[in-house]
Amino acid sequence: MTRTALCIGINDYPGTGSDLAGCVNDAEDWRRALDGLGFDRTTLMIDRQATRAAIIEQMTAIVA
Repeated sequence: MTRTALCIGINDYPGTGSDLAGCVNDAEDWRRALDGLGFDRTTLMIDRQATRAAIIEQMTAIVA
């Protein structure tokens, strides 16, 4: 069985004035923790990489 994770952290919400702090750091921490637990593949998507289309694409790849 392959253990796979998708870690997403979005701090930057352009044009909204609603930026967050710490989400990217949390996603990076989760990725390191899961790698340390022996996960076979952990994918990290942060800020502008984490578009709706890119997230759906990664999720589809994981369950395929």
